[in-house]
Amino acid sequence: MSRALKTYLLVFAILIAVMIVIGQARQKPLDWSPSYYLDEKKPLDLYVLNQEIDRLFDDSVVRYSKSPFEYFQYQDSLDTPKETYLFIRESVYIDKGSTNKILNAVKQGSILLIASDGFDPYLTDTLQAICEYVSYSLPVLFNPHIGDRPGMKLKFSRQEWDDDEYIYSPVFGQYAFVHADTTSSTALGYMTLPNESEYISFMEFRFGEGKILLHNQPVAFSNYSLMSGEALQEYAERVLSYLPDQPVVWFVASQQYNERSQRSQLGVIFQYPALRMTWLIFVYGLIGFIFFTAKRKQRVVPVIKPVKNTTVEFVQTIGNLYFQEGNTSDIARKKIIYFLDRVRRTYNIDTQLTENKLIKRLCLKSGKEEELIKEIFSLIEKVNHQPQCSKQQLIQLGTLIDRFWEGS
Repeated sequence: MSRALKTYLLVFAILIAVMIVIGQARQKPLDWSPSYYLDEKKPLDLYVLNQEIDRLFDDSVVRYSKSPFEYFQYQDSLDTPKETYLFIRESVYIDKGSTNKILNAVKQGSILLIASDGFDPYLTDTLQAICEYVSYSLPVLFNPHIGDRPGMKLKFSRQEWDDDEYIYSPVFGQYAFVHADTTSSTALGYMTLPNESEYISFMEFRFGEGKILLHNQPVAFSNYSLMSGEALQEYAERVLSYLPDQPVVWFVASQQYNERSQRSQLGVIFQYPALRMTWLIFVYGLIGFIFFTAKRKQRVVPVIKPVKNTTVEFVQTIGNLYFQEGNTSDIARKKIIYFLDRVRRTYNIDTQLTENKLIKRLCLKSGKEEELIKEIFSLIEKVNHQPQCSKQQLIQLGTLIDRFWEGS
C-alpha cells in the first residue's frame, strides 16, 4: 500500500469519525407538525394511543386503511352492524358519498367519534352546527418552561367531572363550536382560552338510533398529551369512555398512508438519524473515492522516431545502379530530359524552339551567362547525335547543369 493511499484512508477515517461525533452531539429539534401518524413518536403523533387502544377496547379495534366508502361498499345498507367509527386527524374532510354511508350506519345505532381541528362542512351542515376559528390576543409560544406558556383549559360538563380541569400548554387547536341545534345535541366539554373566553369543545349529536361525537382537540390523544402526566391521560380515557362496548373501526388511511406516500424516497432516509448518517457516509465516501481515483492512469507512450527522409539515399542508389550498368548514354539522355522539363516548368519556355531562340530566351529569363547556356546546349546536341556518350561527357554535362541551377 502506497504512502499516498494510506494518507487518503486516514483522512477518510477521520472524516467519518468527526461526522459521527457531530451527529451524536447535535440535538435534533422536535418536530411539532400535527401529522398524527400511528407509528411515529413525534409529539403530535399517535404512537402511544396506537399501543394502548387495544387494551381499552378489549382488542376489538380494527385499523382500516381505505376510505369509508370502500368499507361500506360490500355491506347491506339496511342491516349494518353496530360499530364505532373513529377518526383522529388534524382535519377530517370526507367525500359526500362516504359521509352518507357513515351517517346511514349511525342512524341504525352505530357511533361516530371525530377528533379534529376541522370538520367537513357537509357533516356540520347536516348536524346544524357551526364550528369556527376563535382567536385571542396572547401569542402561541413553544417556550421550554411550561409555566411561561399560555395554557388552555379543558373540562367536561358531566356533573361528577365538573370540577376537574385539564391544562394543555401551549394552545394547539383554536376551532370551537359556536352554534348547534340544542334539540338534538349536548355539550359534553368546554375549553377556556388564555384570555378566559370559554367555548364548546366536545359535542354529542343524536342521529337516528346512534350518536355522533365531535371533539375539536385531537392533541388530547397525541404522544405529547399522553406522555405529559396522568391528568392528561385521564382526559383522553374519559373522552373514549363515551364510546359503548362494541367493535371499533379506526379509519387511518389518509393520515398513515396517503400523506406518507407523498414523501420523497430520500425523505424516509433523512427521517431516521442512523439511516441519514449511513447515507451521508456512503455519499461522502463515494465522492472521496472518485476524487482520489479519478486521475487517469496513463500507460507508457512509446517513443516513435520520425520518418527519415531517404530521398537522397534513394537517388544515390538509383545512380549507383545506372553507373554500375555503365550505360552512360541512357543516364545522359535522362539528365537532358529532366533539365529541359525543369526549364519548361520554371521559366515557362517552349523547349521546341530553335536552339538560338531558346538560348536567348533562357538567358533573358534565367539571368545566367549566355556562354554557359550555349555550352550546355552544345553538349546536349553532341550527346543526342552520338551513339555512345563517354564518361567525361556525362560528368561535364552534370557539372554544367549543376552550375546553371546554382542559386535558383
